[in-house]
Amino acid sequence: MRNPWLDIPLADYEEHMALPTVDQSRLLAEQLAILVSTYSPRSVAVLGCAGGNGFDCLVGTTVTRVVGVDINPAYIERTRRRYEGRIPGLELHIADIQTSATLFEPVDLIYAALILEYVDLPQTMQTLQRCCRHHGVLAVLAQLPHDTMAHVSPSPYTSLQSLAPRLRLVSDEELQRQARQVGFAPTHSRTLLSAGGKHFRVNEFRLGSEAHAE
Repeated sequence: MRNPWLDIPLADYEEHMALPTVDQSRLLAEQLAILVSTYSPRSVAVLGCAGGNGFDCLVGTTVTRVVGVDINPAYIERTRRRYEGRIPGLELHIADIQTSATLFEPVDLIYAALILEYVDLPQTMQTLQRCCRHHGVLAVLAQLPHDTMAHVSPSPYTSLQSLAPRLRLVSDEELQRQARQVGFAPTHSRTLLSAGGKHFRVNEFRLGSEAHAE
């Protein structure tokens, strides 16, 4: 089955995410900035990078290598045009993160925001383990269930509705179980509320750590 992300125009995605009733592009970028400020990584990978959302916050930081991964070649090309020359060590990959291959050399911080809802979680966790340095950080931003709001917010950008049949929310329990199985230990978590009224959770893990969630 063809992945629906291959058929969604980047403009539709970005404008949908920026709508005041959705307001998720700002939330995703802010959390990346917080993670970089907290951990001061030298290398960062952003999975499902789209057109480079949040990359602006990496300019002028401790980060000397930025890896962007997306399944849509047009998204990667737009990221390249926007940030090549602005971000040192920019490395872009067109890839499905469910692969059994090693996508890129390990990094200090992996940021997986609103992407694990669309993949095979056990297979993807194995990929993330191979791409994370020992004692590196994995940060997962995931959508939480809502009693009345649709998983994919309605908007004029109807192409995004093709995602609804593929979107499966991941519980904290499932995420932590799958993370532990490949060596990630939970360290911190926090709950966020978007201006659009949806709740999200950021779960942070360290690879090869005995730390406990807070």
